[in-house]
Amino acid sequence: MAKYCIDTDTGSDDAVALMMAFKHIPSEIVGISTVAGNVPLDLATINASYTARLCGAEIPIHVGAAAPLSRPLRTAQHVHGQDGMGDIGLDLGMPETCGEIAATALIAAIKAHPGELELITFGS
Repeated sequence: MAKYCIDTDTGSDDAVALMMAFKHIPSEIVGISTVAGNVPLDLATINASYTARLCGAEIPIHVGAAAPLSRPLRTAQHVHGQDGMGDIGLDLGMPETCGEIAATALIAAIKAHPGELELITFGS
């Protein structure tokens, strides 16, 4: 059976995609990594953690890249709001991460699930 790692730059669109994944394949998700994109890295991590808590998903969240490798970071906060979730006043709380960086966690997941792991990339 396939296992999944989800990479997300959690703005409102990715939050909806995460909710769908948590509803339909929760036991197959082995980790979530956050990256900067729709919003800066700290907000992407806060939003992923908020979404997981909201859905009751207990999936490890790993912090990834704070900027693209080959260009300056340009967020989409003009679309998703300054908080990435539409600026509607959600109490997003503090992020709950597992402390392991995303690249290290991905390597460990590949080793733990040889030939089974698929990477789902929401992040830009």
